[in-house]
Amino acid sequence: MNASASSLDREVEVQSEIRKVRRFGRTARVVCSAIFGLGLVGVIFTLLVATLGLFFPKIHSATTALAMTPELKMWMTLLTGVVAAVMLASVYQLYRLFGNLAAGAIYTPENVRRVRQVGLLWLLLAALGIVIPFVAAVLIRSGFLDSTAAFRSLLVFSSPSETLSSFVSAGLILLASWIMDVGLYEKDHADALQRDADLVI
Repeated sequence: MNASASSLDREVEVQSEIRKVRRFGRTARVVCSAIFGLGLVGVIFTLLVATLGLFFPKIHSATTALAMTPELKMWMTLLTGVVAAVMLASVYQLYRLFGNLAAGAIYTPENVRRVRQVGLLWLLLAALGIVIPFVAAVLIRSGFLDSTAAFRSLLVFSSPSETLSSFVSAGLILLASWIMDVGLYEKDHADALQRDADLVI
């Protein structure tokens, strides 16, 4: 009798938690939609501004128009597009993940895959924090970019602290996806054993 009552209480508690997760998923999905929309508008605006040569303020008393050479415009447009694409892709994956949670699909292979993809995208973003300054330095040395001050401005996209934080965040997300994957496998295995036991009985 006590075991049956305890099982019923546990079931009620689980259903209550599932409802909370679904509410959170709906709210988080709306937030991700807003972030994605604002991010997309911001990227388009930034690309237009960079293309028009209005991206930088005055550098060492030189006008913006003079600082923004065609090569630098091309580099800034490419840089903004790549970084924005990775970040927006991460937000989109989170949007889909929270959509699954809102629908009540919580512990599924698709959610594990989406969490892993977010981790890989953050890892790519962290790697860009190393690659971007290196490529910029090579372009400056080769004469394609001739403004050292502009190169310093590029470091805003990839400061060492942000790069380290991105690597740590990516590692934690990938660890979470691995734990979810192992847990899901164990759950499926336990369910299969339970089904076999029920058939035997």
